[in-house]
Amino acid sequence: MQVNPLIGDQNSQYKEASDFLSKIDADWEILVKKIGIFSPKISHDLEPYQSLIKSVIFQQLHPKAANAIFERFLLIFNNEFPDDKSILEESSIKIKSCGLSQNKLLTILEIASQSANKKLPTSLEIKNIQDDEIIKLFTAIKGIGEWTVQMLLIFNLGRLDIFPHNDLAIRKNYQKLKKLTSPVTSKEIIKISEAWSPYRSVASWYLWRAE
Repeated sequence: MQVNPLIGDQNSQYKEASDFLSKIDADWEILVKKIGIFSPKISHDLEPYQSLIKSVIFQQLHPKAANAIFERFLLIFNNEFPDDKSILEESSIKIKSCGLSQNKLLTILEIASQSANKKLPTSLEIKNIQDDEIIKLFTAIKGIGEWTVQMLLIFNLGRLDIFPHNDLAIRKNYQKLKKLTSPVTSKEIIKISEAWSPYRSVASWYLWRAE
């Protein structure tokens, strides 16, 4: 894995983002102080299609359960994230046995197939593609929803202003943060999140960690 020469600038931007959110109000200030400066685990070592496959594995699962399935998935490939050809050459029954549903298996195989056929952008190519275009491109794959692509944008590409408004944990934890008596709807959280831009990915990261 290559050393990222922009890591210093990146850390400075992360601190700037954390400072920005902490100044929104007292609740955000307390949350940011409790959790610390934004420090996401960006998977620079994964190609976009690999990050997409990882997101598929984590779809609609508790993180603990998803991590267990993901570890078993990696174990099939000698504890390394497989490339597209390795996935396609492996037994689909064996891949499914790690705990994947049939639909997730088919989606993973389709992603690997499209990647092998050069239909998906590489890590170099995707840098020049806008967020909305990436979402449109990947959601065209059966089984890939907007949330899955948003996870790629945040945790693979490091985009800082992505907001997964349909993520239930974000809405629930915002409700707790603000001590609201009623659940927050997707429409409401979109409006609320305008105050968090241009760091909505960062705000999401904090809310995922809020208890």
